[in-house]
Amino acid sequence: MNVLVVGCGDAGSQLANMLDSMGYQVSVVEQNPEFMAELSEDFSGMFTIGVPIDQDVLTHAGIEGCNVVIAVTKDDNINLMVAQLARDIFKVPTVISRVSDPRREEVFSSFGLSTVCPTNLTVESIVAALDNRGGHSNECYFGSTRVVFEEMEIDRRYLGEFAEAIPLPRGYTLLGVLSINGKMRLRSAELHTVVRDGDVLIVARTMG
Repeated sequence: MNVLVVGCGDAGSQLANMLDSMGYQVSVVEQNPEFMAELSEDFSGMFTIGVPIDQDVLTHAGIEGCNVVIAVTKDDNINLMVAQLARDIFKVPTVISRVSDPRREEVFSSFGLSTVCPTNLTVESIVAALDNRGGHSNECYFGSTRVVFEEMEIDRRYLGEFAEAIPLPRGYTLLGVLSINGKMRLRSAELHTVVRDGDVLIVARTMG
């Protein structure tokens, strides 16, 4: 898979290094040539110096052959413009943008763009850590739909019952049961999962 990472700051460089180590074909666009030093010595991808919203720069970086474009500069406006160019001009199938200002997420969403907001993720992580009721959570995007995966504690009165029979809040879907030993039993149409002491539910909900 060919991935174009626009922005080589803290987030962009780590992302590029990780994707490169995972075997992706990675190309990076960055306006500041000094940021190339943030890439790993083992980085095997391409580094292009130039203005991220310049179509010629994006073309030189290989955007026309990319499956994914990820805009993670520190400027929300640049990320928005890069995302629009990638989707509307270069017809890239998957485009993801970082948006630092939570108030701008609605702007990105109004254009049908997938976003990741570090501010919101930080707040949600801190609140989850402070909330005695909550477990861990994670999220990903399928197209423009944000899917959040969460751990949900099980009321002890359901011990010995089937997990599939436990009522969930509206909008939640059961994926499986995580045992205290760290093993997950996935929900199956053919089998029912008996809840044991120490189990937690793994559930998902969609947002947008």
